[in-house]
Amino acid sequence: MGLDERHYNITTLNKLFALSALLLLGTVGFLFFNDYSRKWKDYQNDFQNMEIEKTRVKYDGEMVRLNADPEYKKLQDDLKKAHDAYSTQCSPEKLKSATQAKNDLTAKSDIIKQQYRVTKAQFDAAKFHYEEDAANEHKDVKAAESHYQKLDQKTKELKLSSEKTDADLAVANKAIDDCGMALKEIERKDRALTKKAAILSRKLKKIDPNEMSLTNRVANLVRNLPVVDLANPTVKINQVVLKDIREDLNFLTMPKVDRCTTCHLGIANPDYKDAQQPLRTHPNLELYVSKDSKHPIEEFGCTVCHEGNGRATNFTGAAHTPSSPAQAKEWEEKYGWEKLHHWDRPMFSSPTVQASCFKCHAGQTTIAGAEKLNLGMNLIERAGCYACHNIDKYKEWPKPGPSLIHIASKTTSEWSYLWISDPKSFRHATWMPSYFGQPNNSDPASAARSRQEVHAIVHYLFSQSEDYQFKPLPTAGDVKKGEEIVSSVGCFGCHVFDPGNSRPVRDRAILKREQGPNLIGLGTKTSPAWIYDWLKDPQRYHPGSRMPDLRLSDPEAADVAAFLSQDKNSAFDKKSIPPVDEKVLNEIVLGFLKKTLTQSEAQEKLAKMSLKDKMAFSGKKLIAQYGCFSCHDIKGFEGYKPIGTDLNEEGSKTTDKFDFGFVQIDHSKEAWINQKIRNPRIFDIKKIKASDEKLVMPNFNFTQEETEAIATAVLGLVKEKPGKIKPRTPENIALERGEQIVREFNCQGCHIIEGEGGAIKDSVNDWLIKYQGKEKAEAENIVKTFSPPTLKGIGAKTQTQWLFEFIHQPEIVRPWLKVRMPTYKFNASHLNALVKYFNVMDKEEFPFTEHVNTALSPEETVAAQKMFSTEYFDCMKCHVVGDRLPSGTQDTWAPNLALVGKRLKPDWLIRWIKNPSAIDPTTKMPTFFDPSNYAESGPPDILSGDEDEQIRVLRNYVMSLSTLPLPSKATPEVPAILPAVEATAPESTPTSMPSNQTEEPQK
Repeated sequence: MGLDERHYNITTLNKLFALSALLLLGTVGFLFFNDYSRKWKDYQNDFQNMEIEKTRVKYDGEMVRLNADPEYKKLQDDLKKAHDAYSTQCSPEKLKSATQAKNDLTAKSDIIKQQYRVTKAQFDAAKFHYEEDAANEHKDVKAAESHYQKLDQKTKELKLSSEKTDADLAVANKAIDDCGMALKEIERKDRALTKKAAILSRKLKKIDPNEMSLTNRVANLVRNLPVVDLANPTVKINQVVLKDIREDLNFLTMPKVDRCTTCHLGIANPDYKDAQQPLRTHPNLELYVSKDSKHPIEEFGCTVCHEGNGRATNFTGAAHTPSSPAQAKEWEEKYGWEKLHHWDRPMFSSPTVQASCFKCHAGQTTIAGAEKLNLGMNLIERAGCYACHNIDKYKEWPKPGPSLIHIASKTTSEWSYLWISDPKSFRHATWMPSYFGQPNNSDPASAARSRQEVHAIVHYLFSQSEDYQFKPLPTAGDVKKGEEIVSSVGCFGCHVFDPGNSRPVRDRAILKREQGPNLIGLGTKTSPAWIYDWLKDPQRYHPGSRMPDLRLSDPEAADVAAFLSQDKNSAFDKKSIPPVDEKVLNEIVLGFLKKTLTQSEAQEKLAKMSLKDKMAFSGKKLIAQYGCFSCHDIKGFEGYKPIGTDLNEEGSKTTDKFDFGFVQIDHSKEAWINQKIRNPRIFDIKKIKASDEKLVMPNFNFTQEETEAIATAVLGLVKEKPGKIKPRTPENIALERGEQIVREFNCQGCHIIEGEGGAIKDSVNDWLIKYQGKEKAEAENIVKTFSPPTLKGIGAKTQTQWLFEFIHQPEIVRPWLKVRMPTYKFNASHLNALVKYFNVMDKEEFPFTEHVNTALSPEETVAAQKMFSTEYFDCMKCHVVGDRLPSGTQDTWAPNLALVGKRLKPDWLIRWIKNPSAIDPTTKMPTFFDPSNYAESGPPDILSGDEDEQIRVLRNYVMSLSTLPLPSKATPEVPAILPAVEATAPESTPTSMPSNQTEEPQK
């Protein structure tokens, strides 16, 4: 055979193989290097260096503190002396000799104890045989007796020897233990004093290479090398596995895994609060992340709240979301960030991160630590978003707008036209949104159509308006008196009278003052007769209104009507109303007709309609189109469904479900929702739509801050629940229901409840200055006395039945107050829920009532009257008692004691008399029994100086004041500040507190 025939050159092929091998080796090497070189490792190295630096600073600071501590210096001297004494008294030779002696005694003791146990066993057996032989009169009984006695003697001897040996051993042990006892005690004190420094020193030796041994440094270097780092590296991925919180990964449900702490290493360490990201401490550690918080990271992780991809270990993969275009650009340059378009749950941006709180706390009205979310929910409630959009949380709430059933009795069609066309031209801070003049209906043709649409809507409302008979106005009323009444009785708990041109920056406190409309311009809107009738009985005009009855007398109501009606908006009055344009109206009517008829049928029907017919027909259609009935009761729209999108799962929608149109904004659901709230119709821009196809959501003209707050709330409306929902216990449900009623009826506009509210105080302060002649400083000092009471502890304080009846039909407890507790048309469900809420909040049993025998013996009555009198506690100096008013200025007065028997709980009253400041640190009630010297604080000449008996007897006396004679005391004249009218009973008054079916009957 000749040479092998090949189609290739073996030498060339070998070169190619060698080159390929080198290329493969280089590729593998690059892969290892690329996998090893991760940004998070840089963060961890930076963190370790910072940790070393911070630990060393702490250690050095601790050593400086110790060296400056005289106690530490003295301890070091004592320690040296103790070491010297130990070297002298406890030399190695002495310790060796003592230890040998102890070991010899221990061996001897063990031998003797073993001999004793054997002999004792023999003795027990000999005793048994002797007893048996003696009982049966055996012939060898004497030998058995002799053997028994010998063993008895030997057992006793061995026991004595064992006891002596144990005593010698104890002496030997004590000698060894006592050796260096002083040294051990000083060393213990030294360890206690230097404990922190020792911990820091050990930490430094663990983390600082300069403090490590050479072996540890080499070991750390090796275990962090590529490939080898699979073992146990110091630089590694950290993760939190949340087994009870699941996530769906491609149709596979797995425990949620968060690796965020791989980079965010200082997140739970307060030492890093000023560090740069990602090493900075998480804000509000007492509430989030830390082990002692309500949301420890081990239980909640990070993405439960922040969203994003918790399994990622790089900035882009984690799906961070910038708060602004500027931040996005910064991230692109700094981190190479890009948007993950296919990740459904990107992180919330900083402004909206509180949206996640709603996942677990949806039932709560106010969520601690989530101020932006709380503001958003408040704005949704006040703007009435729930009326057009279905939100389960508000499905039982009433419509937010006034009833239009009797609109013709309240105002004119001219005012209504101008109001609907541009609400803010009448009232700058109105909550009525703008439907017209928006981006999709402000062009000339749309504006012309809008003018006729308003004509049609107004025509329909007034043509359907039902007759309403006013209660006759008894007098013209006094404007000045009316102004003072409005300023004093409590109107400003829910209303403002602000004639300014710009609305305030709304926070939650201001929103409590805006429960009702701004009271300006009412003289332009309505008549004194209507205002008077409304004040006397709001429910008669609008059943279901949240406006309460302040129980104004006829003259008071007339005065208030005179004051409110004298304020007019002259500029609004001068605005012209365009005429009806039947041509444009025909186009509107024809458009609606063609939805159900052919072109020819629609034209034929239109030709037969009169102008009024066209107005009525199109008016009803337009009201349905714009959803006016969602906020207002309108005749002919009973049972209509809201027109807005269901928002219950809005936060769970993916981005592809939102129509961004041609608006140049970031394509994220967060950006879309913000834009929709700020300018609802903008998504119609550059689109070709028929008039009845255009977006109709009105514009509330929210500020940027308000928009972000509402967007945060909407983003929190999700279908996913993380498994950490606040427990649905009966107590929590009762709290949530009570909080909802408190919010719905704005109880916090006047009262401080759960630490929030009391918005009326500012107006009370103004009233004190303007009408009572107080200086600003004095008014601020006494405003609490003239404001509605704080309701902290009201459940523990008041009797259940009284509280139920008071909420339903208030009675005067503090007769010096001008502010009146209003009467609401609460039903039994409301009353029960509120009473239960206050009791559960204070962990009181509900609905059970505490019964105490308050009977007094003649001796006890005398003792109680002494304590009550001016010679002792002088209770009537401050307290109202029945119709007797105390002396002194009203800012020192206290509640009516004649109501105590039915109003206050006996056990609470005991605690109150004993130490009132322990219950309310701000109280003016004096402490008659010194808590620091309680046993010697009571009057020694009453009831043998027994403080407990004195308090019990005084409690029983006060609770019986409505039936017992009182010490004589002059009654001062009732000042003008007192209310002119007592509380009057509503038409229907329950005589006892009904119980829900789920509750036990009241005892």
